[in-house]
Amino acid sequence: MAIDFSLTPEQEAIRKLAHEFADKEVKPRAQELDRLTDATAIFPWDIYEKGNRLGFNKTLIPAKYGGLGLGEVETCLVVEELSWADGGIGSTYFVHNMQLLTLGESGSEEQKEKWFRACVNDPEERFFMSLPWTEHGVAGNLSPRDFAAGRANNGPILPAEWAMQSTVPQLEQREMTTVAVEDGDDWIINGTKRFITSAGRSKLMLTSARKGQASPDVGMGLFLIPADAPGVSYGHIEDKMGQRLMQNGEVIFQDCRVPKSDELKDYMTRPRVRGGDVEVAAVFNGIARRAYEEALAYARIRYKGGARIIFHQAVQMAICDMAIKILTSRLLMLKAAWENDQETGFNNYNGMAKIYSSDVAVSVTNQAMQVFGGYGYMRDFPMEKLYRDARLGPIYHATNEMIMVGQLVRWLASMDTIY
Repeated sequence: MAIDFSLTPEQEAIRKLAHEFADKEVKPRAQELDRLTDATAIFPWDIYEKGNRLGFNKTLIPAKYGGLGLGEVETCLVVEELSWADGGIGSTYFVHNMQLLTLGESGSEEQKEKWFRACVNDPEERFFMSLPWTEHGVAGNLSPRDFAAGRANNGPILPAEWAMQSTVPQLEQREMTTVAVEDGDDWIINGTKRFITSAGRSKLMLTSARKGQASPDVGMGLFLIPADAPGVSYGHIEDKMGQRLMQNGEVIFQDCRVPKSDELKDYMTRPRVRGGDVEVAAVFNGIARRAYEEALAYARIRYKGGARIIFHQAVQMAICDMAIKILTSRLLMLKAAWENDQETGFNNYNGMAKIYSSDVAVSVTNQAMQVFGGYGYMRDFPMEKLYRDARLGPIYHATNEMIMVGQLVRWLASMDTIY
């Protein structure tokens, strides 16, 4: 079968719809909203509601439940276009979509029927899912409100700690402290999650917790918890450097009672087929492409040194270099999304796409700001915001180093060639 890199007419129509929405509804307001000082007042519900009415939060819901029944290729096209206008908007949809995939793969038929239809039939068009997973950690509170040198690891590093390459005793190296304790037909969950996307905005959470006092891996569970369930509250809303139109904050569970029927029982035993992580690449491809387009447009009108700067060789080389990186990143994203849609097994291209696209976004926004010169550093121009939004990429979701060491190196070590 011949290889065809072109989008189908349906895919191009979906991409165009998302771009027109991003251009008309998101782009004109993103910079203004980004400048609000109150982190709790930035989340633009009216924009999200309009996007949800167009089906942007339903792309991955199968048609049998009333969703659009699209694949990850189409979903990545939507997320990329939304992120072109604002990375935070795109990221909110990415996190939601990732949970839809998890529910679709590991949820029971009853769970899917209930929650997929809740999303499709939500009269407010405010249905988002979130993933309360990340936590503060056990040894030392790394909160910026408490952090001070020497306090994070309770004092100087000892010689014995150098020997075992750790500043935290192994028995305390448990990043998941949220615990689910069995109580009849329920689980009772206690713990605090941090940096959670759409905290206080989502309607349904997929929450991780250790069952009893089990190890961080053995005995972990994933639970469906409505955001307004008794025992759920929300703490500090993060005041972030970038992607401010995406809300992140603390989720607190205090004796939150969850029926056993709301656990995703297959999550720990069934291998993931469709990764969802590739949508991170879509977010940062969108940011990088916007930065490239802004730099190109500016270079065409900026006059310096006897000519418009588009005729300066250094600027020409920067423009070409940015285009090569973005196009390469997009091809890797589409490859990863296509592999997910084939459902051939765990897809390591997801991790590659995330790493490469986030590094490209940082590099391209840096180059684009260089094209703008001093004006790029000013908040009157778009580059300052794009630069901040891009910098989240290499530390977002999982750091690029974590993906390389924890996933990719083991995969590559098992292969005789790279493809």
